[in-house]
Amino acid sequence: MSITGVIKKIIKKGVEVFYPHFFFIHAFRKETKYFLYRMKNYNASMNTNKDIQKMQYTLLRENHVIEKGMSMRNPRKGFGQQKVLALIDRLDLYFIQYGNKGFLDYPLSTIKTYIHYTKDINRIDIPEIESKFKQLCDKVGNCNLSIRSGIKELNKSDIYQKINIDFECFVKARHSIRYFSSEHPDTNLINKALDIAQYTPSACNRQGWKNYVFTGSKIVDLIKWQGGANGFEEDIPLAILVTANLKAFLYYEPYQAYVDGGMYAMSLLYSLHAMGLGTIPLSTGFGSDKLKRFHRQFNIPESEVPIVIIGVGCLLDKFKVAISTRKNHLETTHYIY
Repeated sequence: MSITGVIKKIIKKGVEVFYPHFFFIHAFRKETKYFLYRMKNYNASMNTNKDIQKMQYTLLRENHVIEKGMSMRNPRKGFGQQKVLALIDRLDLYFIQYGNKGFLDYPLSTIKTYIHYTKDINRIDIPEIESKFKQLCDKVGNCNLSIRSGIKELNKSDIYQKINIDFECFVKARHSIRYFSSEHPDTNLINKALDIAQYTPSACNRQGWKNYVFTGSKIVDLIKWQGGANGFEEDIPLAILVTANLKAFLYYEPYQAYVDGGMYAMSLLYSLHAMGLGTIPLSTGFGSDKLKRFHRQFNIPESEVPIVIIGVGCLLDKFKVAISTRKNHLETTHYIY
């Protein structure tokens, strides 16, 4: 072999060995830069009171702290007074900046419950809270203070009566379906499933998820963007895109959007299953270039991260599904004593 040939072989071998490493470093830096950009612009710890969504999510969080306190087994008498005063001040600022439009009803109802709980049940006077609360209610004017908030008492029998189902069979009967009947899913069933899924637990009750229901030709565009349904993208009659809003979470919660969004998505899958509909979850874990195209193409705010696309359809009388054998739970579980 000539010297030139030897040199070419060495260069080729070097590229084969080192290029993947350099490609990984470049891609990692690129994705990290995009992650930090989104954190800087959309995390709720940044410019919180200048963004209505960030302010709403953080107010829901602060409101839930009060609810949690009242729901403890033996709350400290007179607990949370400074937190309630701070919440009233922020609600006042919210009203000055954004008005009400119904948002304030829930936290104001919680404070009303807190006043009753502290003053009438625990016999502790809280005149400053009462006064500031009344001033804010007078300022807001027409608000509904009768909505469900604060705490409620349950009996074990109440729970047991409502969970009398074979959940194991229910869960094991759900499969990912890749073709459906020609019948279009009933909108009432979709709305019912969405309503049920709304009861998914979330960090401090912030409920940072969003849904986009795709129908018609837009479904194919969405599924083709996702790219994991080759061969059956045109067989999906309805798709629900689940996102989570980064504005709902603080600086120390950079991944909570994916946790809350994932929990919500699973609830929605089960809710759709309970309605007798077939579903196929399609993942949306992609790099920055594809995500940027997603936001442009579908006009989804950049502050929202896509969690999953759920294809929905009516079941055929007979159909095939992948077996998808599961690991034994002992392989994925560790008991720590």
